[in-house]
Parts: sequence; C-alpha cells; structure tokens
Amino acid sequence: MKVGVVTFHNAHNYGASLQTWALQRVLKNLGMEPGVIHYHPDSIDRLYLPPKQNTMKKKMKYALQKKYRNRVKDQVYKYEKYTKFIEENFNLIGDFATYDQLENANLGLDAYVTGSDQVWNSDHTKGFDPAYMLDFAEEGALKFSYAASVGREHILPQYREKFRNSLKSYTSIAVREASAQGGIQELTDTPVNVVLDPTLLLNREDYEELKQPGKFSGRYICVYMMENNKQLIKFANMLSVATGLPIIQRKPAGIFRNELGSYYTDTPGEFLSEIENAEYVVTNSFHATVFSLIYEKPFISMLHTSTGSRTSDLLKSVGLESHLLYDVADFHDMNQFIIKDKEALRARIKHLQVGSYQYLREALRID
Repeated sequence: MKVGVVTFHNAHNYGASLQTWALQRVLKNLGMEPGVIHYHPDSIDRLYLPPKQNTMKKKMKYALQKKYRNRVKDQVYKYEKYTKFIEENFNLIGDFATYDQLENANLGLDAYVTGSDQVWNSDHTKGFDPAYMLDFAEEGALKFSYAASVGREHILPQYREKFRNSLKSYTSIAVREASAQGGIQELTDTPVNVVLDPTLLLNREDYEELKQPGKFSGRYICVYMMENNKQLIKFANMLSVATGLPIIQRKPAGIFRNELGSYYTDTPGEFLSEIENAEYVVTNSFHATVFSLIYEKPFISMLHTSTGSRTSDLLKSVGLESHLLYDVADFHDMNQFIIKDKEALRARIKHLQVGSYQYLREALRID
C-alpha cells in the first residue's frame, strides 16, 4: 500500500524532522510503502532561508560586520546541511510549492495521512490550508490523521466550518494531545483518538541509523530553548553554577554565562547525540522532552507559552509531571531531574504504544 504523509517535513526544526522520519519508519515497519508528499509552501520555506550578506548596513562598524558575517555564514552552512538531510532521509513525493500544484497532481496513492506536527494550528499554516486537511486526496483513498496537533484546545471560530467540512471525508482521526480531543470531536461524528507522537513509537535502538556524532565531548548541560524564556535562562545558569558544568545550546552564543558552545548547525542526527551525551537537559521544547525520555536523561521541562499543553499532557501520561518547572523559585531538589524508575517509564511508553499502533493498523485496514 502506497501511503503519502503531509506534514512540516521541510521545516529546519529538529522536532519537525524527527517526527517525520519516525512516522515514515513506522509506516515502513507496518509493511507500507511510505513517502513524504513534498508540499512546501512559502509560508514555511521562508522561515528558514538564510539572509543574504549584502543586506548588511554599510554604517555598521567592522567588528559588528565580522560578527554578522559569521552568523550569516553559520545560517548558510546550516541551511545547506539541513536541506541535504531532508533529501537523503525522506522519501519525497513530487515537488509542490502551492496548493493548486498539489491539487492538480493526482498522486493516486492508496492512503493519505496528515500529522503529526502542528498541522492543524492555523498560526503555523497562516490560516486554513486545505493541504493539511488532505482536501486534495482522491475519492476512495484512505484519508486519516495521525497525532495531528492543534497547538491549543480548539479550532479558532473562523475556521471551524472549514474543518468540519474537511473532516467529513476522513476515514480515521487521531490527535496528539488529549487537550485537543474534545475540540475536534465537536466538529465530526468520526471518533477522535489520542495517540503518541511518532517519535515515541520507536525505541532508542531505532534511532541508531539516524544518529551522528555530536560536536561536544565531556560533561555538559544541554539547553534547548525554543522561545526566549528568562526563567529558563536563569535556571540553566543556576544549574551550571551549582554543578560546575558548562552549557551547550541551540541559539547564537552568549546567552548563558558558562557556554561550551552552540549546536545551532547540527543536523537532527547530531542533535540526538547532544541529548544522549548530556548530563542534564533543560528545555521548553516538546521534542527535547521526548528524547530526554527516550534516552532516559535527567531533565527539567519549562512550558512553551503557546504550545505547552502537549508537553504537560505527555509528562502526565507517563507519570513524570514532577519534571515540569513553572517557576525557578519552586525548584529545591536536584532529585526533580532524575527519572527514578526507568523500568516503569519504559512500561508506560510501551503501554501507550499499543494503542497507537492499534489505531494505525485500523486506519490502514491492516488485518
């Protein structure tokens, strides 16, 4: 069975790439012939294009010019590395920059799946984008979502009727966050399931094929800060002072007091090594939290202001909500970092995997 996935695969973002790779791998393990439909609208692509060096203002001093040139050089280098990663690791189907191109393609696949990134978050899709609702899929093909994320508890009022109409042709529906289940169920008569992010459907060993050596050796704290968060910066600095360990992080250098360096130009495979080799992980990223669980690392998660529900839902589902930190003042014990019962964590993830795999088998009509 030929299956096409529509997701944010072209985003130069570790979480977006790793969930795409994982879903592609899971579908292959289930006996499918999976591919990633190469739909990459300008609203996504332009977020990751490196700036041109000739945009530099002439009045800038030489020192600032040099700093700017080095940053642009890193951005160009990362863009080229990341583009190569996408081309080498995803089975891309077609090349569609607009929805009209995709709608006229007549791909003729047996099944179409949307997910598992925030494909139903209108903030990310710049309004309602019918591609992520699979409106282009041919009649008669299976059409379902897997771990589609809304990024909030409901669909915004101005898009509710469009979502309702699109969902009428879905053969199966699954979202990633329990907090969004009710809001989607209001728009359809088809049962709405809650399933794991596909990165959690694979085990640590499955990622060995993708993993590449990271930049850093020795002991360090890995910080993955998606949005700027003063509390997170304060906490990471406190942890560095208390442990004597330097910090590696994904943003330009100079944010933290004791930095070993930045992994800004890492590919997703290299990023996995940075997590695996860390002494501690401090993050407000959902997928950095996921891979802290997979590699069973001591970690603290501080919620993203707009999409934090997915992290809190996940940690509650595996019994590790104690790893959430809402305010630096609430942290009193280093034991809050430690996964005390790793066997119990593995068992909980295994239990959650069963329901998610069952959903996929039913959605794909696998006996």
